[in-house]
Amino acid sequence: MFSLNLHFIVFTIIALASTVSIARDNRSTAPTPKNLSVAQIDQNPTTALMIRKNNANWDDFVKVGTVATTSQICEVFSHPFFKVPTNNYRMLDTINGQFRWDGIEASTLWIKKKFKDKNAKSRGLGLDKNTLKIADQNFTSCLKQIKIKKPKLFNFIKYSFLHYLKDDYCLEQKFRIKKKVDDNGNITEENIPLKKKSCIDFNYNSRDYSYWNSTTFVLMLIWKEAHPVLSKIFENGNKAINVRLIKRDKLIEQKRIALEKKKKDSQKQKQIYNKRKQVWLLYKSRKKTLMEQVYNFSTTGDLEGSQYNYWVEVKACILSNGRKRIDNTKINMTAFRIYPEFKNKKIKMISSDDKFYFSTYANISIDRLQKAWKLAFNQCPGKTSRF
Repeated sequence: MFSLNLHFIVFTIIALASTVSIARDNRSTAPTPKNLSVAQIDQNPTTALMIRKNNANWDDFVKVGTVATTSQICEVFSHPFFKVPTNNYRMLDTINGQFRWDGIEASTLWIKKKFKDKNAKSRGLGLDKNTLKIADQNFTSCLKQIKIKKPKLFNFIKYSFLHYLKDDYCLEQKFRIKKKVDDNGNITEENIPLKKKSCIDFNYNSRDYSYWNSTTFVLMLIWKEAHPVLSKIFENGNKAINVRLIKRDKLIEQKRIALEKKKKDSQKQKQIYNKRKQVWLLYKSRKKTLMEQVYNFSTTGDLEGSQYNYWVEVKACILSNGRKRIDNTKINMTAFRIYPEFKNKKIKMISSDDKFYFSTYANISIDRLQKAWKLAFNQCPGKTSRF
């Protein structure tokens, strides 16, 4: 009997030892939880985007969507909107540095709609810590890639969309140096990682997404389900640029045509001037007829006339200055008078029969002018009347 009990005790001990051993083996092969890397997070498309719920409990959050992965965020920047020449963005309207175009308000309308559907808090954007942490990792990773591969695009994003990003410190891990000394006086240095600065700063706009700003833009970027809306917004931005470019090019073409016309007109006027000057020089060099001298003297005070007003006797007793043509034989000699007139604070000498009119501001003698017209009428008599 004692022997049977001894065997039972031994068997029980062996069984217990075996069970403990199996449990130890199973525990040693079970996976140990580790911190997810950016690459692992990028492969996890089911990370919940949690927003503070619309109730009195400050720590109550509700899922409104999915946090976009690094590749999904970077894919947004492959839109044609981000491939146009930098100068073309000047075609777009801005308010306080923020872009404005028709359709850009779809972002705010969409966010408000989704928050309302999920009963999320609609004022004062509130994301839980885990959402912010993963979103910042993915967003930072995307910005790093863009800065390395496409630095011009990075600067455009930084200065046109992320107005809070005054520097690039959030892209790199920063350290402080801690120095130690041993008993022999040897100094060693240790890099102590500092808390990473987030590349997401919703506080810059006081967590307000009621209009297009950096808060609205970043929220739409890290929200996977918002990307189709963003694509439509940037499509509208492209349309706005193209419409403005067409108007600009049309205006440039109109200015070019006007300038070309002005240039041609100027050349034409120059040719006319040169031709007129040549004619005037020929006229000036030749001897003038009596009638030409009288008409020149009556209108310029000079027997030779002036470059812009001189008379040519095209036929006997018929004279022209290019603007008027006068037949001296049709002037009424009986009504013809020569007299001074005070006008514009100057004395103007008039020669006229009330139909044909000659005048000059030149300081000439009335006696000399009367003698000139007497000679003219002797050579080319005008009409007479009884009074």
